[in-house]
Amino acid sequence: MKQFWLSLMLAVICLTLFSSLALSQSVNGVARPGQIVIRGKVVCLDESGRRLASEHNCQQPSHRFGFDTSDGKFYLFLRSDSATAMFFDPRVCQRELQITARLDAEGQLEIIKVHSIHQGRLYDIYYFCEICNITAYAPGPCHCCRQEFELKETPVPEP
Repeated sequence: MKQFWLSLMLAVICLTLFSSLALSQSVNGVARPGQIVIRGKVVCLDESGRRLASEHNCQQPSHRFGFDTSDGKFYLFLRSDSATAMFFDPRVCQRELQITARLDAEGQLEIIKVHSIHQGRLYDIYYFCEICNITAYAPGPCHCCRQEFELKETPVPEP
């Protein structure tokens, strides 16, 4: 009898563990979005989602950004992703980039990390104020001294 209760208890514990694992893998039958690493160039889109000419500066707040990958795929960035503020800088948009992002259920990107690529090497790309020693990920004035942030690129250390 004691062995029966132990077996039953073990079965309940296993069932609970496996069902919670299955629930964590999907929400309403939809697989959780994953993380991807892609290379390519930023594309500026107008309010309706049409691509703007490449020479057009993407500096209007109503613009949206997409990403053309080097293998021919296209992704949209989430409108709510504040990390896309970096793309208002035309110097960043002109570079080949490697984006590490979370891919949501609709196939849109939320930025985790942006690297630039020069001669096959990765570089951290960010804005920096030398006076205040402040790092930012969007162009504009320093939050402290109001001097313009400087765009910086530093090589990513080799593993």
